[in-house]
Amino acid sequence: MKNVVRAIGFAVALAGALPAWGVPQGVQPEDVSPGEAAGFSLLAAVANVVYFPVRLGLTAVTAELGGLTGWMAGGDRQAAQAVWNVTDGQAFITPAVLEGREALRFGPWPNTD
Repeated sequence: MKNVVRAIGFAVALAGALPAWGVPQGVQPEDVSPGEAAGFSLLAAVANVVYFPVRLGLTAVTAELGGLTGWMAGGDRQAAQAVWNVTDGQAFITPAVLEGREALRFGPWPNTD
């Protein structure tokens, strides 16, 4: 039985890795050294320790409020979608955001860069 469970676990892990096989390896931005890239990656991981739980809680509350809004509006999907759009954007802070190569997208508001 253990072997069957291990085989299933291996198959699931392998299937999850399939999309990553097509990603080019070793691609670094020209203006960021490997040391800086590692620093930005570590900083992004630490920032996500705080950002992600807050974002997850806000998304859960907004999901409930959107459903309640849609229900109170007589099943109006557009009313619910207007509430749900507030939490559009990135769920995680990426190193590219910290490097300034990408803006942190949160909500439907346009990027002003």
